[in-house]
Amino acid sequence: MTRLKYIILIAALFISCKNKTEVKQNDIEKVNDALSIATPNNAVKLTQFTPQFMEENKINEWKNFKQFKEAIEDLSKLNPKGIIIFLSELYKITKQMLQAPFPETFNGLPVYSRIKVVQTQIIKCHFHASNNQSEKLNVALDELYLEYNILLRRMISFAEERQISLDSVGFDLPAIQDSKTNPAFSKN
Repeated sequence: MTRLKYIILIAALFISCKNKTEVKQNDIEKVNDALSIATPNNAVKLTQFTPQFMEENKINEWKNFKQFKEAIEDLSKLNPKGIIIFLSELYKITKQMLQAPFPETFNGLPVYSRIKVVQTQIIKCHFHASNNQSEKLNVALDELYLEYNILLRRMISFAEERQISLDSVGFDLPAIQDSKTNPAFSKN
């Protein structure tokens, strides 16, 4: 008789545990559906390269950047239910782009650092999305698109700066100051 009681008790325990897991899954689905995203102001007006600029600087040949650009543009049109997955993938794409060599036209610290700023915003957005903080996520997404626009504008200005030669500005050669041989504040 005591064995029968133990078997009934164990069966009741399994049944009650199964019901709790079903309730928890329903609660998780409700929380994920609770995440709401408003269209950020900066998502509506993403900066675009002109076809001429893309051709001159061979941006279409820079596969990592092209993939990054498409992922950002897709994110701006995204349904909130899949945002965590998109942000995770966007982070991976950005990490790959930063580890790969940059084309000569954009190989410089100003472009690299702007991409790092965008990557930081992606991490921030992912954090708010995974913690279901809709208001903070909306602000972070707006900042992400703003930083992305700044990155593209900096790439344009960086490419233009590289095309300007020092002779056209009126300088013959830049004055080289070697602080090891002639300190800047020495009397020599």
